[in-house]
Amino acid sequence: TKNDILLLSYLSAEPGANDPIESAVRFAAETDLEILKSRPNKHEVPGYKVTGFVPFNPNTKMSNATVVINETNEVFRVAKGAPQVIIKLVGGNDDAVHAVNTLAGRGLRALGVARTIPGDLETYELVGMITLLDPPRPDSAETIRRCNAYGVEVKMITGDQLIIAKEVAHRLGMSRVILDAGHLVDPEKSEEEVTQHCERADGFAQVIPEHKYRVVELLQKRGLLVGMTGDGVNDAPALKKANVGIAVHGCTDAARSAADIVLLAPGLSTIVDGITTSRAIFQRMR
Repeated sequence: TKNDILLLSYLSAEPGANDPIESAVRFAAETDLEILKSRPNKHEVPGYKVTGFVPFNPNTKMSNATVVINETNEVFRVAKGAPQVIIKLVGGNDDAVHAVNTLAGRGLRALGVARTIPGDLETYELVGMITLLDPPRPDSAETIRRCNAYGVEVKMITGDQLIIAKEVAHRLGMSRVILDAGHLVDPEKSEEEVTQHCERADGFAQVIPEHKYRVVELLQKRGLLVGMTGDGVNDAPALKKANVGIAVHGCTDAARSAADIVLLAPGLSTIVDGITTSRAIFQRMR
């Protein structure tokens, strides 16, 4: 049921994490579930005890919790994460794949939730999907349009699935030439071929942090000047490598120290101000 999914995803959500997805999951569960509303201790779930937790990791793309049911002492594990990862974990599920693709076509992200079957801590079964709406910021489309007008090419880099990336790109007025990030590290393709693809693409999907660095590296080898935005610890190498590293509002300290420009206002429109200001300075110097 809906309540099962909310409870299990709450158990596998990182308690103090400042992560927008974890916050959304916790908020949904706390708003809907009676068991979470009237509890004396905000850090515990009545009847359950979380004994182990593996936080979300960009490489595995899921978080994992080990939970004990107090009454029966039964132990089970819950996994929550990217739909393709969870579907693979449970050994495939055509209905789920269809549901995820239908949601993605509407621009909705899905998160899979699975739990282990009784008596076996290695075999997972699918519980269901949580849907999340993660729209682009209101100023993004305008920022991209203005950047293009100044001769700056914009590429979108996202951890989302390809189908969602294409939908978002379309909404932002970009072309839908989005590559799966696996292309960037495909051993069968020559460096030259990968670089060409990287240059032509409007964006990359299912990216892990290493891929970001790779994009910067390939474009720089072509003699292009690259600016890169980011906010996380994982983005720091790419920000440092780029000609202009731009840490966005609310970023981690690691990103801030690796960057050349730190944005203090939310959104990306400030980047365009940076371009116009620096061009004005350059003209005066000249």
